[in-house]
Amino acid sequence: ELQHVDQWFRLLSETERTATIYSLLQHSSPVQIRFFISVLQQLTSRDPLHTFLTPSNPDQGEQNYSVA
Repeated sequence: ELQHVDQWFRLLSETERTATIYSLLQHSSPVQIRFFISVLQQLTSRDPLHTFLTPSNPDQGEQNYSVA
């Protein structure tokens, strides 16, 4: 089934993908959300634009993420 979901997801537009991911995150547990935050942080650190998008003073630009 995961293969079918993957195939379906690839056919979506970027806007539809974003809405789908947002919707799925709304149904995620706190542990899953922490996992996704970790994965996203790793992906952004590999992004060539990471240095341009990261504040020069990390303490000022850092956001506090809390999971309810």
